[in-house]
Amino acid sequence: MPIAIDPTLSVYALAARVADSSTMINHRRTMTLISYEIENAVLHDGARARIFSGFQRMSFFLPQVKRYQRLAQRAESIYVFGVPDVPLPNIPNVTYVTISPRDQFAREWFLVADAPDYASILATEELTNWDDPDDQRTFKGVWSFDDRIVSIVQEWLSSLVDARPLGEYKRDLRAQLVYMQRTTMRIASRLSKLSEQRTLQAAQTAKELELAMPPL
Repeated sequence: MPIAIDPTLSVYALAARVADSSTMINHRRTMTLISYEIENAVLHDGARARIFSGFQRMSFFLPQVKRYQRLAQRAESIYVFGVPDVPLPNIPNVTYVTISPRDQFAREWFLVADAPDYASILATEELTNWDDPDDQRTFKGVWSFDDRIVSIVQEWLSSLVDARPLGEYKRDLRAQLVYMQRTTMRIASRLSKLSEQRTLQAAQTAKELELAMPPL
């Protein structure tokens, strides 16, 4: 889906400006774990969300194709942003949005999920380069379950890709809390497994997850 994107547009800048929260520095492996948890609310917990995923370049998306094939069957719709550096398979309910390597979007890893009963956003900007080794890549970003922030970013992105508005709806805050609790339980399990590995990388990831986890 070719669209004209202002090269200065930034999901991270918008989310961070609205969030009124401190930023965090995280490595790519931590970003992956957080992204999986946002997706798991749709894939395993049943939230029928509209999803926007920024992968920087499409070759980073390819390893997730099978997961997104399943995710697309449960989501309201999915929009994947990236520099088109590889051929991509057609996935029903997934729209690819191509960006330029010069766009600010190409420096950002983001995932936005918005539904009446679920809202979560991960918005980050890379501080390194995407060609650096994974264990050396670092990001600054925010992770939030604040439906106000999610709504603002979702509406902006929906307009950008010319998607129909989701419209106004009353948030099911009780359901949102249940999703957050399930996310917390899965992350607690992940932290326990990381602590058992007793490696420097596992310890670093565990610390980053603890710092990144939004409060209930």
